[in-house]
Amino acid sequence: MNFDQLLYAEVLAQHNSMQKAADVLHISKSGLSIAIHQLENELEVTLFDKSSSGTKLTSEGRQLLSLISDILRFKNNLEKTATIVANPQKHQKVSIHYMNTMLKPFISTFIDNYVAKFENVQVNISCHEFESIVRRVRSQEIDAGFIAINNINDESIKNLDFTPVCDSKLVLFCAPNNPLNALNRPISLTDLKKQKFSLFNDKFHDEIFERLQFQCGPLSLVLRVDDAWAMNQAIINLNTVCFGRIVQGNLSSNTDFSKLKIIHIGHVFDDDFKLGWLTNPNYMISEKAQELLRDITAEVKKDAQ
Repeated sequence: MNFDQLLYAEVLAQHNSMQKAADVLHISKSGLSIAIHQLENELEVTLFDKSSSGTKLTSEGRQLLSLISDILRFKNNLEKTATIVANPQKHQKVSIHYMNTMLKPFISTFIDNYVAKFENVQVNISCHEFESIVRRVRSQEIDAGFIAINNINDESIKNLDFTPVCDSKLVLFCAPNNPLNALNRPISLTDLKKQKFSLFNDKFHDEIFERLQFQCGPLSLVLRVDDAWAMNQAIINLNTVCFGRIVQGNLSSNTDFSKLKIIHIGHVFDDDFKLGWLTNPNYMISEKAQELLRDITAEVKKDAQ
């Protein structure tokens, strides 16, 4: 058994066609067939059924495919890590994903320190949902994810490392002219029922919104979005409200977002959140990635005060 055979099996499973898989792999159809046959003989398992409609995984093949994919991914990660260890100055890439709106400390830190520290580093900084960040950290596709979580024992991050950076409260963001600002008392469920909502793509916001609908009945949901500018437009022009964490206003690259009004909801929901880094203990982060994470952490702590 060799890695080429495993790769051939994975590609064949994706295309369900010997000819298509062979074309993708740039080998002959007969060469692919021989390699798959040799792999099946060594494993003593029939991985594929061949018929006039194509070449498809058997039930046994489906059970083994995830293991084959894991082996190939671990191989790629080993090669990538070995290359970085052998040539640390030539192969410096950092990939960081963050949750909605909190872009400012990531970009400003990188730009401010580019010449002094990161001129030879290719950095990928992008916004993703919580589940996507967890999945990519777990599969070692990215170096780290910056997330917000209200339970550090959350089952979804089991076996991953979470390093808290700061605390923040969950609040409602609304426009200055929203009637909620005129209340001289804590907000009630009745007040919330009268509002139109726009939501960031965030599993915790979804859970709270569902819980709120369970208590209040159907609520008006106008928009789902990741972008702070779009959310700000909805709040100002459509007079919606959105869940968010206080620190998000400070960390947003959209300065208008920090000017929105804040309504506290701690008496209605659990509003305590921790923001921090999610990393994989089985993945070796490069020195430059660690340095960038430290610099971003310092910037976040400064902006969060």
